[in-house]
Amino acid sequence: MKYLKLFLKEKKGKVLMTLIMLLGQSIGTLLIPFLIAGIVDNGILKGDINEITRIGIQMLLVLLVTTVAAVLGSYFSADIAAALGFYMRDKIFRKSQELSIHEFDNIGVSSMITRTTSDISNMQQTFGLALQLIVPAPLVIGSSIIMTAYTNETLALILIASIIIFIIFAWIILKKSTIISKRVQSKLDHINQVIREAITGIRVIRAFGNEKYEEGRARSAFEGYATDMVKLNKLFAVLNPIVWLIMGLSMAIIVWLGGVLSMNASMEIGEITAVTEYSIITLSYLILATTTSVTLPKMKSCLDRIEEVLEINPEIKDLKLEKKEVQANNTVVEFDNVSFIYHGAEEEVIKDLSFSCKIGETTAIIGSTGSGKSTIANLILRLHDINRGEIRINGADIRSFSQKELRNKVGYVPQKALLFSGTIEDNLRMGYEDATNEEMKKALTIAQAEAFVDKLPKGIKSEVSQGGSNFSGGQKQRLSIARALVRKVPVYIFDDSFSALDVKTDSALRKSLKENMKDTAKIIIAQRVSTIMDADQILVLDEGKLVGVGKHEELMKNCSVYQAIAKSQMNIKEA
Repeated sequence: MKYLKLFLKEKKGKVLMTLIMLLGQSIGTLLIPFLIAGIVDNGILKGDINEITRIGIQMLLVLLVTTVAAVLGSYFSADIAAALGFYMRDKIFRKSQELSIHEFDNIGVSSMITRTTSDISNMQQTFGLALQLIVPAPLVIGSSIIMTAYTNETLALILIASIIIFIIFAWIILKKSTIISKRVQSKLDHINQVIREAITGIRVIRAFGNEKYEEGRARSAFEGYATDMVKLNKLFAVLNPIVWLIMGLSMAIIVWLGGVLSMNASMEIGEITAVTEYSIITLSYLILATTTSVTLPKMKSCLDRIEEVLEINPEIKDLKLEKKEVQANNTVVEFDNVSFIYHGAEEEVIKDLSFSCKIGETTAIIGSTGSGKSTIANLILRLHDINRGEIRINGADIRSFSQKELRNKVGYVPQKALLFSGTIEDNLRMGYEDATNEEMKKALTIAQAEAFVDKLPKGIKSEVSQGGSNFSGGQKQRLSIARALVRKVPVYIFDDSFSALDVKTDSALRKSLKENMKDTAKIIIAQRVSTIMDADQILVLDEGKLVGVGKHEELMKNCSVYQAIAKSQMNIKEA
């Protein structure tokens, strides 16, 4: 509830205005029965037309004010609910940008999407209804009881008894529904995960003829969710008949007893009418409040799930370390006895790794699958924090930079080329928002993407589908490379970013990088030896350890791991 309280404090002006409007609506609602009693007892029964007219005008004025207050109350409630949705989405999105890869994986992509969309929508909708229907209920019900007691204490006791019985039943049902609501939200996460995997992996599923298995997984997820929803709806279905039963019985008793008291001249007809109206108002507000209250457990569950994310203390933080950027011997990136282990892993994936990258040079990293190549890129970007050692950029520990400062010093091309929906220009400007047309054109030229982009009807204004699905794998990689090259940074990292390129394009791209990016350090992580043969230095990794450093020719002579990789790809016979 912490963040909900913070929001309400931030919006206290609007909340206060909403409460005033709802208070006005409630007072107006309570005045109507009082005026009806007056018009019956003092006007109709006495045949006083002037009294009927006077009270009638008062009723019209009260109805007018009540209507205006109700409309404004509904408007402000909806406005605050919408603001709450924006506030929570903004908070959870900002928090997601602070989380480490490990923390994000713990939550899960599907769960994060559900929390940001469905959970917040449910909370927003329930909060708006609660403001209009639950918040005024105590005032209206309490005032109705007081007004009834002022008229007749016995009838007030009947009203109080019916309210107590109702609250007991409602509390039992709401308590049980809270437990089920938490399970429902968890199973909704699972449904989103199954559907997401089925949609994103449709090609693999069809390629293996695995449709029946996936249908079974989906059916199982749907059935689990449906079972709990049926249980939840059964509980709520029981509540409404109970409410109407209590309302009917209390109304019957009040009317019967009121009739008896009227015959004994203990009550006026108008007073009986007023008490009946107060009973109807009280029980109507209870019904409306209960109808909304059944969604409160779900709102509480959604709020807990949202705050669970917001309460995460990010493991990667900006540290206030002394920062001294000094380029020693043109060294841009330097690893100094770096070791790293993933959460839950038994062995270090990087072990006492030391190397440096200099301006104008290309450093290539190669090794078998799982040797830690991509981990090096993630560590430079500080997507994970190292366990031992130090990583420096321009002589300063990367932890001395804010995360934004650090990532503004690195041009990164990920292993999986990911383009965002929009235009090619939009994607290029993600690399550098203020890039000129000339800078974008140069980046496309270096990335060997200019030729196919120019052939498109709209050039760089051409649309990009979600995930870049309207481009081939090679085209996506080249656009992803161009996006990184638009940035002017001291170091570029290409994480197996040439894998979808043909040999000719691969060679032309590497040559273009060497000719046009002389003032930067380049790190190329690759699987293919042909991609890195002309690198200034090649780092060979094996199970997280550096087992070879040098040029291609040197490693072919003195590094058995590199020889094995090269021979498996190039079919070179041992001398």
